[in-house]
Amino acid sequence: MFKSAIKKRTRLNRAQQREVRTAQILEAAWIVFCEKGYESATMEGVAEQAGISRMPINSLFGDKQNLYYELSRTFVTELKQTMLGVIRPNVSLRRNLEQLARLVSTHSDAGHGAESLFYVVQVIALSRPDIAEKLRRGADEIIKDFADAIRASRLDPGDRLRATPEIIASHVVAHLNGLSTVEFQTRRHIVKAGDLVALFNGIAFRPRKA
Repeated sequence: MFKSAIKKRTRLNRAQQREVRTAQILEAAWIVFCEKGYESATMEGVAEQAGISRMPINSLFGDKQNLYYELSRTFVTELKQTMLGVIRPNVSLRRNLEQLARLVSTHSDAGHGAESLFYVVQVIALSRPDIAEKLRRGADEIIKDFADAIRASRLDPGDRLRATPEIIASHVVAHLNGLSTVEFQTRRHIVKAGDLVALFNGIAFRPRKA
């Protein structure tokens, strides 16, 4: 997930060194958190996995909660880019939502790592107002980006939006978050592409006139 930034380079400047070290730590953190879970994972374990001392981890991330938040933020950013990549401008919104549903279903089949990230970081935020605020700003950005993608799609003849693109996007994102939480808690794969298509269409469109 973070390997694109971990490349051998010569004469790295300070910003590049920081980028490479950050990616190295996040890659190690992903391995440790997946293997041990959040509660059992330690900063020392992440440092050992990364092959470095704990000092640069503390310098870049501060504590385990911030490290976990940054790990989840990086994953969410990559996931958002992947999802937005299937919503193409000037393509039928129905078609775009169908492609999004199939992508989400395929992603859900891959396992529970992402669901764990989403769920645990929400729990962390309950006692960390600073992280809660970062999550709120991140969610606002995701909704804005999805709303822009909806606005750039075209409507098929007879289709009418049920609400503004911002409201539609917020409901789609909320349902995806809810599904992720349920799948993590139950350890069951419940997302089906056909069900998601019907859900997204119900959120986005008014019933067609007979």
